[in-house]
Parts: sequence; C-alpha cells; structure tokens
Amino acid sequence: MKFFLLFVFTLSASAGVLTLDEAVLMALKSHPDVQSASLKVESANADTRSIQASLYPRIDLNADYFPTKTFVMPSNGTFSTRQNNAFHADVSASYTLWDFGRNVDRRQAAGYNEEESASDKVSLENSIIEQVWLRYTTVAYLERLIDTAQKSSQFYKEQYHQSVKMREAGLKTQADESRFKASWMEADEHLRATRAEVDKTLLALGLLVGSNQPITIDEEDFDRRVNAISYTADDLGLLRQELSKNNPKLIALKAIIDHSKALSDAASKEAYGTVSLVGSYGHDNSLSSYDSSQIGVKGTIPLYDGGKMSADAQKSRIAFTLAQKEYESAERALWQELYGAIIDLKRSDETIATKTGVIDATQRALSLMEGRYAQGLATYIDVLESQSVLESARIAHAEAKLQKIRAWAQIRRLLNKGCDNDICKN
Repeated sequence: MKFFLLFVFTLSASAGVLTLDEAVLMALKSHPDVQSASLKVESANADTRSIQASLYPRIDLNADYFPTKTFVMPSNGTFSTRQNNAFHADVSASYTLWDFGRNVDRRQAAGYNEEESASDKVSLENSIIEQVWLRYTTVAYLERLIDTAQKSSQFYKEQYHQSVKMREAGLKTQADESRFKASWMEADEHLRATRAEVDKTLLALGLLVGSNQPITIDEEDFDRRVNAISYTADDLGLLRQELSKNNPKLIALKAIIDHSKALSDAASKEAYGTVSLVGSYGHDNSLSSYDSSQIGVKGTIPLYDGGKMSADAQKSRIAFTLAQKEYESAERALWQELYGAIIDLKRSDETIATKTGVIDATQRALSLMEGRYAQGLATYIDVLESQSVLESARIAHAEAKLQKIRAWAQIRRLLNKGCDNDICKN
C-alpha cells in the first residue's frame, strides 16, 4: 500500500499541481534519512531481543571427533601411551539463577534505547516535514517576487516609452528616459535572478520529495495557509510543559537518561557475582564407550580485576549525569526557539496587516504621481520613489507571509505536530 500511494502521488506530481500535503507524504515515504531512521529502530528492537535472551536458559549441542588421539595410561607406576580415535558429544544447559538484577537492568536499558530510536525517527520526520514546508512555500514566495518584478518591469517600460515621446515633444529631458530605462533593466535583471532562485528551490524540493519530474506547486495554497494559521499561547508555563512532554528530541534525551541510569545500576552490581544452574548429558566413545551427565549450581564472585569494574561503574555514573545536563541544555534551547517562533508568528501578522495598508496607500499615491508627471507637475524622481515604495511593500508583504509559515512550521516541529495527514504517521 505504501509503494502504491507513493506511486500515485509521484504520478500526480508529474501530471499536475503538487499540493503541500502530497509533497510531505512523498518525502516521508522516499527520503533516505527516514528509511535509515526506520532501520535504526529495527536495529534497536533486535538489540532488545538479544539482551532479552540472556534472561532465558541457554542450551548448546557440542561434539568433537579425532581420528587419532593419544591416550596416557598409568600402570604399576609407569605410564604408557596408546593411540585411538575418539568421539565426544554432549548437550549442555545453563541458566542464571541470580545476578542481583544486572540482566534485568540491561533489558530495561535496551527498552529505553528503543524509545530513543523511535523518538529520533519522529524528530527526523518532523524535520523533513518542516523542510518540505519551507521549500514549498519558498517557491510560492519567489513566485510573488516574480509577479512584483514583472509588474515593475512593465511599469518602467511604459514610463520609458512615455518619456521618450514627451522628450520628442520637448516636454521632458534625456535624463527622464535614461532613468526609466535603467529601472526597467534593473527590474528585468531582478526578474531573471528570481526565476533562477525558483529553479534552484524547485530542484531542492524535488530532491527532498524524491521526484525527478518537473514540479508545479499550488500557489493559492500559500495564501490559504497564511490566512488559516492562528496560534495563541496565553499560559507560557503550560506551553513549556507541552514542549517537554511532546518534543521528540526531549523524549529521546529522557530515554537516554533512563538508559544511562539502568546501565549505571547494572555496572554497580558487577562485584556481587553470579549464581547459575548448569547441567549436561554426554556420550564418549574412545578407548571405551560410556555416558556422562552432571547437574548443579555454579557461583562466581570476582575478587580482583585490576579496577576495571570500579572504572566501568564510575564511567556509567558520569554518563548518567552528562545525559541529565544534556537534557537541561536542550530543553532551554528548544524553549527559546519555540518562544521566538511564537513571537515571529505574531510579528508577521502585524507586518502583513501593515504592508497591506501600505500597498493600498502607495498604489493610490503612484496613480496620482503618474498623472501629475504626465502633466509636468511632478518629476521622474517622484514617480520612481512611489514605485520603489510600492515594490518594497509588496516584497515585505510576501516576506511576512513566508515568515509566518516558517514560524508555524517551526512551532509544529517543536511540539510534534508536523503532519496534518494521518497517513503520514503510518
């Protein structure tokens, strides 16, 4: 089903407009980093099963055969040798009766390692989703800049041709047409540069979603999402708790803390030794043929190892403390990032509203200046100034929309809300 959905969305990307949700799904299904994270989760699961096996009995089948083997036999105070073939086979079993909980601690540590790997995968998925949002909306933003550059180029072109006619009629000077021509050329250059940025961003988006086909985005989705985004956080204390509870990176760091604590507990019990139940049943066929068996309890207590166990225990305690400090540092950095993203989102709303008003006012002023210039009541500098303000307002308006979506995508990543579509979680 996953491959089928990826194929369908790849076809939709090549055949028509690619929506943002489709781009997110394609990236999650095809990006190699996500696939690598999935393999790491499987590896962690396998490690857990491997450690879990130490809690169960172990049974081994052993066998050896020697075509020629020398046997030494005492007889009347002297030794004689004899060569013969030899065969031995046995089944042995061992089971740890008590190790003061070391294997249980290691099993718990492996479980925390699974949690860490799973959280790392979620964190990576959220990061990929954020990157898709940024690439996708950047294309839409650049299309706004292209539209602004095209309008500016057309405006300067018309003003240039008008100034030429007015100079020929003796109403304007060479400076007017030269200045409008220069602005026209600058607008065309800006247009070409922006189109080049669009091509580069589309390539980056295609690599991110795993598509080699030309991509056309849904530009109207840019405005729809900007208008739909709304976020308020009245209680910052609750918001910080939500960050600590839901952020995958912090969840992974908590798992690392628990993992280090479990390993530290296991290392501190190494000096207590181990009690095991052992048994075997075997058959020998060399000079004679006989069966052998044994069953019993075996205890081991380490007396001296040169300080290795003590050093390992100290190393585990330090790793536990370091994990705690790393969590504290990451939590502060992520909270600062989240708070800054919320401020940026609110500021973007204010900028959008302000620049909307500036655009409306400047358009009216520019129309007035064009009429006054045609009547000889204003200079080309007045027209250029009004047009420049209008261009800046349009660009700032688009930038504010892009900044709002960036802040929103950042908030969603930090609070683990990266995917709108339930299928992205499958």
